[in-house]
Amino acid sequence: MKIAFVGNRYFNSSTPAAWSGLPFFMRRSLERAGLKTVDCVLEEPFLWAPFAEYALRRLAGQRSLRGCHEQILKNYAAQLARRLEILEVDAVFSPSSWLVAYLKTEIPVFFWTDACVAGMLNFYESFSGLPASVVRAAHEAERSALTRCTGAFYASDWAAQTALHYYRPDPAKVHVVPFGGNLLEFPQADEIARSIESRSTSRCELLLIGVDWKRKGVDRAIAATAGVLARNRPARLTVVGCTPPRGTKLPDYVHVIPFISKNTPEGGRQLAEIYARSHFFIMPSRAEAYGLVFAEANAYGLPCLAPLVGGIPSIISNGINGQLFSLQADEDDYAKYIVELMDNYPRYKVLASQSAGEARNRLNWDCAGQRVAGLLKASVDGKQNTRVLAPPTASPHHVTA
Repeated sequence: MKIAFVGNRYFNSSTPAAWSGLPFFMRRSLERAGLKTVDCVLEEPFLWAPFAEYALRRLAGQRSLRGCHEQILKNYAAQLARRLEILEVDAVFSPSSWLVAYLKTEIPVFFWTDACVAGMLNFYESFSGLPASVVRAAHEAERSALTRCTGAFYASDWAAQTALHYYRPDPAKVHVVPFGGNLLEFPQADEIARSIESRSTSRCELLLIGVDWKRKGVDRAIAATAGVLARNRPARLTVVGCTPPRGTKLPDYVHVIPFISKNTPEGGRQLAEIYARSHFFIMPSRAEAYGLVFAEANAYGLPCLAPLVGGIPSIISNGINGQLFSLQADEDDYAKYIVELMDNYPRYKVLASQSAGEARNRLNWDCAGQRVAGLLKASVDGKQNTRVLAPPTASPHHVTA
């Protein structure tokens, strides 16, 4: 089976450095599952109306979403339609619903993403406080993509149920396939078993990796670490990927590394060493569509501690590969859980081994790619052996009209 893999300068599948590596690993997973791919990179159009509208809103201090402007998306659709006239492919595949929102073609169209517009509005800061006209355009693009597509793949139940509730597409189109961790080299099982055995039993090493200090809840992770220390358990929190807000005074038990590139051999080794010595991955996010880093942490045998929000529950299962907490949970709840496991170290080691198992058996791109490739082939062949989601009976959390 041969597919046209759609992208643009943001959704660039040629490098793991673009868009958190999602297009790169997504395309690679499909190729490793036996599909042939043709790169369809769309040019960013310069159109006066969208540009002027975006610029005026920015000058007025308003947020906007330039990428969902109807003229831009219809330009993408026209570019892609012209490419498809000379390509011999069985399907069109996109890492974004917007890139295929207005595409008119007889070829089956699919997309795979971590959220829909209805779930992101007033959930992420960049999707908050938007003008009504921008919200309407974003909803219309999402609705059009779901109407026109043959299949929509979402990384979590939260994203899928949000799309079903708000846009009411045919439920047979909608499938849940979790993303894997964006790791160029997956750690070996014996290597992880050794690192779990070698971790300190005296000091608890906590790890958080993220680029948004506030949204990722670094302040809450610091407070949780303080709670561990207050229970007479030595602890340290390592934060990778972001810097504290100006004027923030960090305690001596917090170590910040502003940036490590996991896509370089040196950066990959450095991150692997940090993962190996850490006991828990903690990220009390205030908002999270998915959280690729949870799958990556599991791959290194780290149980994940996070709130019950967004797509996270499709990654973490209590007592299997970590623990979920209420979004309103006190940071001390995290600390209590950590100390209880550290005081019962054999139980901790079982949880760490299970976490690595979840990454090997479920939360990896090979499993994801095989699942999606199978669904693509079945759908294109007209077979009906796919899991169908039932229409939701109630609104999922964080759905905003």
